[in-house]
Amino acid sequence: MNEKQLKKRNACDLQAVLKTVQGRRLLWRILQAAQIGQHGFVPGDPYATAFHCGQQSIGLFLLAQITDAAPAAYLQMRGEYLSQVQSEQNEINRQQEELNA
Repeated sequence: MNEKQLKKRNACDLQAVLKTVQGRRLLWRILQAAQIGQHGFVPGDPYATAFHCGQQSIGLFLLAQITDAAPAAYLQMRGEYLSQVQSEQNEINRQQEELNA
């Protein structure tokens, strides 16, 4: 298998994963664990800095693969995550209101 065929197969594999809610949730958790939105620097601890930068490197690689395979997928995953967070917050607010009533 040449490099072009391998790249196409990998993109197809990722597209198949991204078609499922479970796949998108899994990939979102991995991206969150990679802390791609954070900086990796840990003052006074070069080993922790290197560790965090390694995590981010994998996360950025995965994000680039996702963006290449399905450009709208990242925004879809983010939207689904934010929707879930909002739903959970609404439930917490409802329970607080019941306790205060």
